[in-house]
Amino acid sequence: MADVRLEDAVKKFGNTTALDKLSFECREGEFFTLLGSSGAGKTTTLDVIAGLKKLDSGNVYMGGECVNDLPPQERDVAMAFENYALYSHLTNYENIAFPLRSPKRTEKLSPGEEKEKVMWIATRLGIDEYLDRMPKQLSGGQKQRVSLARAMVRRPSVYLLDEPIAHLDAKLRALARSDLKKIAGEYGTTIIYVTHNYHEALALSDRILIMRAGKAEQIDTPENIYNEPQTDYVANLVGDPPANLIDGELVDENNKLCFKFEENSIALTERAAGDAAENSWELDGSRMSRFMIRPEDITVSEDTAASAASCRMRVYATERKDENELLKFRVLDTLIIANAGKVSHKHKVNDIITLNFDLNKAHFYKRTFDLA
Repeated sequence: MADVRLEDAVKKFGNTTALDKLSFECREGEFFTLLGSSGAGKTTTLDVIAGLKKLDSGNVYMGGECVNDLPPQERDVAMAFENYALYSHLTNYENIAFPLRSPKRTEKLSPGEEKEKVMWIATRLGIDEYLDRMPKQLSGGQKQRVSLARAMVRRPSVYLLDEPIAHLDAKLRALARSDLKKIAGEYGTTIIYVTHNYHEALALSDRILIMRAGKAEQIDTPENIYNEPQTDYVANLVGDPPANLIDGELVDENNKLCFKFEENSIALTERAAGDAAENSWELDGSRMSRFMIRPEDITVSEDTAASAASCRMRVYATERKDENELLKFRVLDTLIIANAGKVSHKHKVNDIITLNFDLNKAHFYKRTFDLA
């Protein structure tokens, strides 16, 4: 096992900056996930750790040693690619066994020992019955599992896994997540995992690095990423249904700071008022802030006597998600989504109902992207 650290890593492709002074540390034995949208720099980060691409500036450390000048074959990493990268002329068994046969490998295995290792990982990933076939005889999801098995059949210092289960269907993806978590626990090795799927990141990771335009937006535990997002970008990236983000004005009413959007006004608690004041900006003489609350932290009722942290709004649309009913309310060019609990079909479009906001779960942010 080894820890991995990037220090002010910069990588450019022409005029495009893929990594912009990126710094982070993945601890020894940690399952560390890089999460972000396409173009955030996730795969490039894996490539520079593996030595497939050289940094323009900055450093890569493994086990405390700077490896900038080490070629890929000397970095003791195993990598699984989203595009499989299987050898078409080899059987699936031979593809998986390939790393065990490397001339640079110090541990020489007997045929029986090799088969035992291949069968162990192939069985774990549900591909043991396909080992005698060629890659062209497999589906995309099966090829991806062969690629993952090839990466994980040996035990390097670091595993680098780039979207390794992206092409599996939902049922197999859920099973593969469980297998990955189990294998990671059994191996106890360092894993750096790339995904754009926040479900995977939350389910698998010890810690998550949210990447945005080649930079670190937030590094934290899955719980804190979901419950305590540090920016509006992180809040918007993680959650289904997505977090509600509403731009509004901060005004003083009756010696209390209130958040106003359209004709609605919410009186803020002391904690929320401090958060809003700290994360505000000026717009045409008004003090603005971006309010975030997740759909499960809004309760709905028929009570017409709205509290200080509630407002009356007209239902714009309804949607069923699993066993829950989602109610949607239009605010300018955005929507507020409230999870109304188990589907009852009692709420209809154009009904006017009360939304109660749990301000202990709410956050305020400076605006870093346009909502529309």
